[in-house]
Formats: sequence, structure tokens, C-alpha cells
Amino acid sequence: MAGFNFKTSYIVYAKPEQVFEALTDTGIIAAWGGGLAVVSSVPGEPFEMFDGWVRGEVSAYNPGKELGFTWKPEEWNKNTPASNVHMRFTKHAAGTEIFLDHTNFPDEEEAAKHGNGWIDYIFDPINDYFTGGMAESEEDIAE
Repeated sequence: MAGFNFKTSYIVYAKPEQVFEALTDTGIIAAWGGGLAVVSSVPGEPFEMFDGWVRGEVSAYNPGKELGFTWKPEEWNKNTPASNVHMRFTKHAAGTEIFLDHTNFPDEEEAAKHGNGWIDYIFDPINDYFTGGMAESEEDIAE
């Protein structure tokens, strides 16, 4: 049965445009630990992350504001439909608040596992990227 979902928000210590870039620029993705990636700026075009572990198609691409794509890890059964990821980026006193909706998991276990994965493998490493001295300057992050 499909339809299990995960929803959260997360604060990243950088501007919305920087956070969006950290999720779409292949060089920056490699720098925060996401491995090789493909993120097209055209809806319907490919999305891949973590050296091809997950594949899908871009569904929304609005720099600094919104990013969406389908998401299907390689270990999911070939007949299992892809899940859907949608992120909105809003300014926050500390930088950017990301609102994440990840929907249409095949089961509750996958939804829970991915919920932890977003924090451990994407959002925390992106924050480390910005707070670990890799960002250009404090003025570029704060606003």
C-alpha cells in the first residue's frame, strides 16, 4: 500500500539562494558529501543523487524558493512507484527554513528511514558545509 509520508522543517545557516544551490549544484553536492549528482533545471529532466543510488525527475525548480523531484532508491522493487519530494525555502532569522514534504513511500518503514536520512545525510551535512568554513564569508550567510 502506497501513501506513507514524511514532513519536516529544518534550519540551514545560509541564505535561501545558497541552500538551493547546495542542493542543485553538482560541485557543491560533492563537497557536502552527496557524491556524484545530476540535477537538471528543467522539469521532467533527470535527478540523481548519491552516485545514482536515488534517481528521478525534476518536478519543480524555482531558485531560492522551491525544489521538487521524484525519488526512487535503487533497492526499491522496480514495480514500486517513485516517491515525491517537495521543498520550499523561506528566509529565517538564522538563515533559511526548509519545509520538506516527502510523499508516497511504499511503506511506513521506508518513510521513517528516509526521515532520519534527510537529517543525517542531507540537511546536517549541508549545515556543516556552510558552518565549517566552506562558505565565502559570514556576511554572505547572515541576513
